[in-house]
Amino acid sequence: MAARIKERVLAEKMDAVRNAREWSPKILEKLETLIRAGDDYELFRINPLRFAADRGIVENEAIDAFLHGAKQGMFQMEWNLVCPTCGDSVDSFRSLNKLNSHFYCTVCDLNSEATLDDFIQVNFTLSPEIREIAYHHPESLSIEDYHLKYHFNRSAAIPNGPRFVDAVPGLVKVLSWLGPGQKKRFELDTTGGSLTFSDLMHHLSTAVTVSGAPAEKPQPVTVRLEGGKLVPGQAVVAPGKLIFTLENRTAARASMMILNFPPGFTKTRLVFEPCLSGKKLISLQSFRDLFSSEVIQGTEGIGVRDITILFTDLKGSTALYERIGDLKAFSLVHQHFERLGTVINEYSGAFIKTIGDAVMASFLNPVDAVKAALEMNKEIARFNRAFTSRDMILKIGIHKGACIAVTLNDRLDYFGQTVNTASRVQGLAGPEEVYITEEVFAFPGVKALLRGYKVFAGRAKLKGMQEQIQVYKIVAAPFRDGAEDMESVDAASLDAGDAGLDLKASTAPAASKQAP
Repeated sequence: MAARIKERVLAEKMDAVRNAREWSPKILEKLETLIRAGDDYELFRINPLRFAADRGIVENEAIDAFLHGAKQGMFQMEWNLVCPTCGDSVDSFRSLNKLNSHFYCTVCDLNSEATLDDFIQVNFTLSPEIREIAYHHPESLSIEDYHLKYHFNRSAAIPNGPRFVDAVPGLVKVLSWLGPGQKKRFELDTTGGSLTFSDLMHHLSTAVTVSGAPAEKPQPVTVRLEGGKLVPGQAVVAPGKLIFTLENRTAARASMMILNFPPGFTKTRLVFEPCLSGKKLISLQSFRDLFSSEVIQGTEGIGVRDITILFTDLKGSTALYERIGDLKAFSLVHQHFERLGTVINEYSGAFIKTIGDAVMASFLNPVDAVKAALEMNKEIARFNRAFTSRDMILKIGIHKGACIAVTLNDRLDYFGQTVNTASRVQGLAGPEEVYITEEVFAFPGVKALLRGYKVFAGRAKLKGMQEQIQVYKIVAAPFRDGAEDMESVDAASLDAGDAGLDLKASTAPAASKQAP
């Protein structure tokens, strides 16, 4: 029987998404086709990157379509903590402020620390406002679908092997619902290894080791669910036939899964298809604009293993305010923020915040950040042509590394040494200069991007750091013979190391703006 679509609601929400921005041809039609024709599993935890790849859609525009759909209530956006060794969706949250970076996988008996880069995946499930699907009510699913489809990631694969969900049935000995106060009896054979008992409804797990000489007769084994624990009657059993009694001594329904891992079984990190990571999502300006109320709760924040941070500042902004007055200067500075924001968005970055006249932005990779920096100088040059004087002159710095995503002043922000370094590297820059660190310069694609620009290499001492660091100064305009008197080298030849410019001696070591 065809799924019942709530036509009026769908039409209203599709119109709202359609009017939210300009869309490429057919993208919203393809989205509506999925809603109408997709089966229940296809509409559960949709991967927008897979949706884009299957339908020939630009990835970021597909993500935007789902974000706008979620904003209008067409989809439920879910932040999923995914176990790296079994793909179990250990926990799922509708809001970022519910997310906890510490998690425990009952299947793998694994305590882990999530990062926004890979353990946190963001998916979209069709809202019941549009159409009811079985996965809105997991308690009504078959025991097989509850475990293998509702819990386990559909794309996770064993390295050089099958998908994990296809391998799991070979390990499963028992799958069963266990009602309140219910007792069930099962028989199974095992040749060794270990038996893991998991109640995924309540995130409970226990294990029994299988070792020793084979038993001559069936062994009775009892496992009880009581007091918020799974309690086995014994810790070790012999290989052979086992007669299990599973007893639920609680007032809640449980889901029981028994896995038999063979001797010597090693759990390895799985391979996942490309997905919308938490890092990528919070690095998109559309997410920050549409979901500005999303915050990370607590004081610890959530780790990000690798992010690129860009800082800009204006040359002589104090003198500008004195020369043309506060109102006119403020207007110019505000317009320059808008121009920079457009460039940041064009190169897949996120406008994090302003600090006085400075801008902080984040990018997923250094190539996009350097492209944006070079374009920023061009854009501000175009902006200045409308005036008789060059009032807006940028100084830019870029660094990459690990940091922590936090909430500061009710907005998503980044904190840590990577942010501080990017800010202080920006402080080295002069007018229309871009300074980058070795981590940025060495990233694949950056050197090729800078070919034709005049680049200076050297070492600099930054405030608060014990050791000098390698930095590179990029002159804003592409290189033309005779354009500079200073010694320079082409970016492609800088692999050999220092070009002889002592940046510590020739520039101020401290940043004019510091990250909070």
